Amino acid sequence: MTMEKTFNPKLIIIDCDGVLYHPSELDIDAMVFAFNNVCEELSLNDKKLIKGDKNNEPVKGVYNYIEHVAQEAGLDTETFISKVVAHIDYSHITPDSDNILKTLKKLANKCKICICTNNATQHVNQVIKAKFNISVKQFPFEVFDATYASVNGIYYPKQSDVFIKKLEKHFGVKSSDFLWIDDSQQIVDNIAAFGSRYILVSDKNRLKDVLESLL
Repeated sequence: MTMEKTFNPKLIIIDCDGVLYHPSELDIDAMVFAFNNVCEELSLNDKKLIKGDKNNEPVKGVYNYIEHVAQEAGLDTETFISKVVAHIDYSHITPDSDNILKTLKKLANKCKICICTNNATQHVNQVIKAKFNISVKQFPFEVFDATYASVNGIYYPKQSDVFIKKLEKHFGVKSSDFLWIDDSQQIVDNIAAFGSRYILVSDKNRLKDVLESLL
């Protein structure tokens, strides 16, 4: 369900990768490459991710797979992620010349705002540092990462009922009053099933344009 002009969201949920920055500035391949580099360093070549190989895709989601691989390496998950993040070049993410942070603060007078990602907070921290020159702890809006929703040791992605119900409880807002800003058609299709509205970010409709249209 896309957003009608008369809809006034009570919670705006913004994706990180490909939304806070243009995907050309940090491609998903760079993250897979970084993960595979760490696997190689730890002699876990059989754990590498192979892009486009359906048989190689983690069945229970990437974060759960990372946790599994970290255990294989005898490391805690945060340490493993730190190694992956250290292999990613964030220098191509352009600073906030579009005044996105300023616009977000204006929007915060009308509704609640947060960042939701299926990635890790350590990664989001590097993105926010590159984009806004502040840390995730200094960022004025809450960030919910891939570890936010879990049941029996399994982490559920942001487009799942487990994650969404937890957001509803946290903010006291029904999912029908959510507005998701994302760049994945697959994710927004799942989100729409919960009655949420969404705006799909594209080259013709970047985050800057979307946010300004909501003021």
